[in-house]
Amino acid sequence: MKRTSKMTVIAAAAIMALGLVSCGDTEESSSKSGTVSLVTTTTAAAPESSEAETTTTTTTAETTTTEETTTTTATEKETETETETTTTTAAEPETADKLAINYKGNKISVGESFADAESKLGTYIDHFTAAHCTDDGMDEVYEYEGMEVVVFEGKISHVMLYNVGDAPADPPYAECGLKVGMTDPQSILGEPLKANDTDSKYEVDGKYVYVQMEDGKARVIMIAELEEAIPDFAE
Repeated sequence: MKRTSKMTVIAAAAIMALGLVSCGDTEESSSKSGTVSLVTTTTAAAPESSEAETTTTTTTAETTTTEETTTTTATEKETETETETTTTTAAEPETADKLAINYKGNKISVGESFADAESKLGTYIDHFTAAHCTDDGMDEVYEYEGMEVVVFEGKISHVMLYNVGDAPADPPYAECGLKVGMTDPQSILGEPLKANDTDSKYEVDGKYVYVQMEDGKARVIMIAELEEAIPDFAE
């Protein structure tokens, strides 16, 4: 009859303990997979005259740990913001009238209503009527210091600046710098439409300008709405 050695009992107990660990319901959040090697040694009893025969059995118990990974998907909510753009268009500034007449600090323009200009001009020196340049009516002519204002059908038809006799203390002038007594009106008005030694005619911003020179200086300057108002002269 064979005898079981004490080492055999210990090895069997270790195998049973391994089985409990492998089959248990305990769940670990993170563990390592590994291999447990158990070595059992069984010694068979031999006759007294024979040497004991030792058999070594290697039992490999493989423990596998399954790692459970939980993936959480975050849902991002995109918020669209509508931006309302308001475009404000600035009004374009009015083009300044370069040929507007400055009379004692007040400005008047050819084509302006005489009713609007009259209060700015003050009291006139003289008043008379004359045939209109197109012969289809009469002009109202108002004389002021150093200037005549010609009115046709309620509007300023043309303005004439002149220097006859004593020059006024505050002579009228055009906003562009054109004035009686200047020596080079062409530097302001540009190339003339027509000219001779003393007379010249120009077109500026849709209006017409006549300049008469005397002794190298501008003696008469006329600014008119119609070309017909400009005196005719030979080139």
